Amino acid sequence: MSEKDVTIEVIDVDVLVVGTGNGGMTAALCSHLLGAESVLVIEKSDRYGGTSAMSGGGVWVPCNRYAKAAGGNDSLAEAKAYLTDTIPDAERDDALIDAYLEQGPIMVDFLHENSDVRYQNLALVPDYFGDAPGAKTGYRSMEPEPINSTALGDEFRFQQQPNPMVRFFKCVFFSQKEIQVLLTRSSGWMTIIIKQFLAYFLDLPLRIKGNQSRRITMGAAGVARLRLSLMKNNIPLWRNTRLLELFTADYANGEPARVTGVLVERGGKKTRINTSRGVILAAGGFEHNDELRHQYLPKPTSNEWSAGVKYNTGDAIIAAKKIGAQLRLMNNAWWITNIRVPGEEYPRLSIFEKSLPGNYTVNQSGKRVSNESQSYMTYMRELHEKHRNGEPCDRLYMIFDSEHRKKYFVGPIPPGSMWPDFLIPKRYYSEGFLAKASSIEGLAEKLGIASEGLRKTVESVNQYAKTGVDLDYHRGESPYDRYYSDPAVKPNPCLGQIIKPPFYAMRVDPGDFGTCGGVKTDTNARVLDEQDRPIPGLYAIGNCAAGILTTYPGPGGTLGPAMTFGYIAARHIAQQEKHI
Repeated sequence: MSEKDVTIEVIDVDVLVVGTGNGGMTAALCSHLLGAESVLVIEKSDRYGGTSAMSGGGVWVPCNRYAKAAGGNDSLAEAKAYLTDTIPDAERDDALIDAYLEQGPIMVDFLHENSDVRYQNLALVPDYFGDAPGAKTGYRSMEPEPINSTALGDEFRFQQQPNPMVRFFKCVFFSQKEIQVLLTRSSGWMTIIIKQFLAYFLDLPLRIKGNQSRRITMGAAGVARLRLSLMKNNIPLWRNTRLLELFTADYANGEPARVTGVLVERGGKKTRINTSRGVILAAGGFEHNDELRHQYLPKPTSNEWSAGVKYNTGDAIIAAKKIGAQLRLMNNAWWITNIRVPGEEYPRLSIFEKSLPGNYTVNQSGKRVSNESQSYMTYMRELHEKHRNGEPCDRLYMIFDSEHRKKYFVGPIPPGSMWPDFLIPKRYYSEGFLAKASSIEGLAEKLGIASEGLRKTVESVNQYAKTGVDLDYHRGESPYDRYYSDPAVKPNPCLGQIIKPPFYAMRVDPGDFGTCGGVKTDTNARVLDEQDRPIPGLYAIGNCAAGILTTYPGPGGTLGPAMTFGYIAARHIAQQEKHI
């Protein structure tokens, strides 16, 4: 739309940021700190934080300050070799990867030195492709340092709630490090539970209100720290504000038209926001736009299977495309199997339980799809290939026995030693989420899957558990496979038998936690048109920009680039102003 078409209320800012996830708030904060006098952040939802607030909060940045302080041995050359080997040529943009690796540690330093953003090193979390050149067994990923929710005052009420998977009994939060200890029943796991629940119950002022724990962890902590930093710098954030379209100046000499502002809808009224220095799109992907899903994404697909925030319908991507932006990688998403628990608003990410010994995922044929303990992205890519080749994988089940049920968490159900079957909600069974039978054949009948296929699968995995070698999918052979395993189980901590009745099955879906495709950008986060020319005044980061680490190299493969290119966009805007 051209400037002369506008006859509505108008406001002026230097920089507008669309979206309030880690990337958007990093971009806004850095824009302000680097000299922009007026920065405005807008959010479509009634809650800020987006999918970032619902995530595990991991940030994958090789050679970051926290890893160096902890003695991590790494180099950017090794990280580049690792990414070159694990990202397909057709998806890899080496210039973007180089910019990310170089500027990622600088971004972390900048936030650490100028804001309340703090992270903790994850020394023991391996890269997801352990056999690749340059892979590391730890130190490349960080998680947010926990924060007390009262630091934000009443503003915390408007933060997006974490995914149900990280809220134990809906009230207590644990860090990534703590969850790994709890799920694998490693040394000290019971001490962690007692400590955090005791602190929760002894917080008498909060108990009177009946609220959740003040201690916030993972993605919620990362967002809270960024929001606190925005508040301390008096950077306004408008909620319930939807991007409708981008304004551009008239074309000149055949060059791309400069973006001069946006049209938004807020409180039922339309407002034009003029921008003198730039618009940064950070509004997430299109995972909840069913039309775009079916147009671009491979089958099987459904927005009901997505754990991305429900307001992510591709608004920023659509608006950018209308003014000539080039799209890239639109057939990709951040794939993962998800658990849709009856009564919960969002699916849980099936990351932990699928790796524990004695838990195997099967399709309608009763067959395993792949190595359940490997990277969730790799698992899902193999699932899509099987589905394309005629083996239906749109209905999946995690199969386990009573021994596994007794020892481990599975989705929303705590170990049977703590939570006997009579406490399981009846709707779990009646709505087809959970099944239970005294025999494998009976379980197959209840699920409506191939009995013979399931019987053969159980026979095979029971044999593999004895020998310690998964002849089908090599489960347990890589460092990441073993991260969420039980070290007490021998000879392979990822492999357990399914022999003791009753037998159980929990429904899982081939889902995602966001889409990976979007507008094409350059090394300064500028949006490119169909001729690969930067569109002046328009930047894009996060899931509305085409993905950079498309195979997900380690925990935080989305938040790392989103934050880094948020910093890069802010720095480029500042340099343009100074004519550097």
